[in-house]
Amino acid sequence: MKKLSLFLVSAALLAGCNKSVVKPTSPALGSTGNVKSSLTGPGTNYYVNTSTGSDSNTGLSTSVPLKTIQAALNKTTAGAAATINVLPGTYYERITFPNSGASSAAPITVVNDGGTVIIDGSTTNTGSNANMITVASKSYISINGITIQNNIMAYANGIAVTGSGTNVDISNCTVDNVGWTTSLTAVPSSSNNAHAIFVEGTGATGALAYNNVYVGYNTIYDCATGYSEALTMAGNVSNFLIEHNVVHDIPNIGIDMSGHYSYTGAPDSVNYARGGNVNYNTVYNCVSQVATSGGIYVDGGSYINIQGNTSYANGAGITVGCENNGYTATEINVRDNFIYNNVTAGIIYGSNQASSKVTYSTLSGNTFYDNFSQGGYGGEVEYQNTDHLNVFDNIIQSRSNVVVIALSGYTSTNLTMDYDDYYTLSASSGTITFDFGTAGGWYSFANFQAQTVIPNAEAHGLYNIPGFVTASLPTPNLHLSSTSVCINAGLPGYVAATGELDIDGQARVQNSRVDIGADETSY
Repeated sequence: MKKLSLFLVSAALLAGCNKSVVKPTSPALGSTGNVKSSLTGPGTNYYVNTSTGSDSNTGLSTSVPLKTIQAALNKTTAGAAATINVLPGTYYERITFPNSGASSAAPITVVNDGGTVIIDGSTTNTGSNANMITVASKSYISINGITIQNNIMAYANGIAVTGSGTNVDISNCTVDNVGWTTSLTAVPSSSNNAHAIFVEGTGATGALAYNNVYVGYNTIYDCATGYSEALTMAGNVSNFLIEHNVVHDIPNIGIDMSGHYSYTGAPDSVNYARGGNVNYNTVYNCVSQVATSGGIYVDGGSYINIQGNTSYANGAGITVGCENNGYTATEINVRDNFIYNNVTAGIIYGSNQASSKVTYSTLSGNTFYDNFSQGGYGGEVEYQNTDHLNVFDNIIQSRSNVVVIALSGYTSTNLTMDYDDYYTLSASSGTITFDFGTAGGWYSFANFQAQTVIPNAEAHGLYNIPGFVTASLPTPNLHLSSTSVCINAGLPGYVAATGELDIDGQARVQNSRVDIGADETSY
């Protein structure tokens, strides 16, 4: 399993600010966010009732239900739709999908049928199966409205999707108390790993990727993941959408898209998560005891948009990097997010490895507010090894006077920075710190604009109080007031990327010019 390490990052490219990464396009990649309300679904309908059922029944109606979910799954047919309607109750079992469904419109579905359905691992954790729900190289699968809990064992997983396949939908589920231990404060070693939701592509070619994976409207919390993460896309995974999930109180990373780890078995050419969107998730209280843990982390993935998320009180707000030496993470667009009150930086961008970089990426339209809560020396934005990172239209308000740091020992080449609005504790543009290590340090906004290490840096940038609705922790309202200097002050002529919206899902450009920060106003 992947080790935690430092989660470092990079991204941005002004010349390509209109460029969009490969975006999930499958009609299966979408959800209303609602649990099924009807009593029937596609294909043969089976009914499961732990209280009144028997696995010797047909399961074809609520009057003759099966007792276990697995018995219903075993009645499905490969390549045919089926709906497993699970009646309210607690099910002490581990389930495996033995067959694939027929199509994205005709999947095999396990769905909550009208109440709370819990799959509980507390009495089934003595065997070799560490997964509560297993999807192994199966396609056209849907899991909707199920609570998974109490799976405590080595390498525990709530839902594990592994191998290769297409169209897996995990929606409206809750995963809690899944971990290598019950203690959220236990200090792990590198051999202690667990996940709430784990998608691992192991296929040998791009055609054998796990693709069209949807993870939306789930809640994940109180999972002791050790050196692993709560929600993970790893290896040969392409075309995914992670949206509207709430991930909190995890003693490590919240959401992770990784690449180039040998444990997946996928060849280098396809061994990385790619072509995905991570949109409108809320991630908080994801703090590791052994390293800096990002609320949202791209580690060696590529062609990924991170948009409209709210990340606070994590080890770092968002981290973008590549922990495996000799590889490149490319086209990671971090845009339109609220990022505040994290323990260290709001964002760490760039690889921490000598021969790795994050390239051709953008950091745009975000709102950073009062990060680095641990105190000491650190910036709202920190760079490691990056190339062609374009930074623009961000609000960067620091709880100290330090705003941007290019961390010592790393290089940021072809870096552009402009149309950002800065504000610091001193309330003075004469005492703001841009620290680029051996390349130079500048301690006033005017001096930074005049330096030549980063050509034309912040030529149109601002130093002004942003004008939030409520600028106070722990629950700031980072939307712009009607008098904000950031309204209609962003990059002139900016055209929103395909699918780009603001933090509230509204048009990214209103009136004639984009606003600075994640909130686009109608003023």
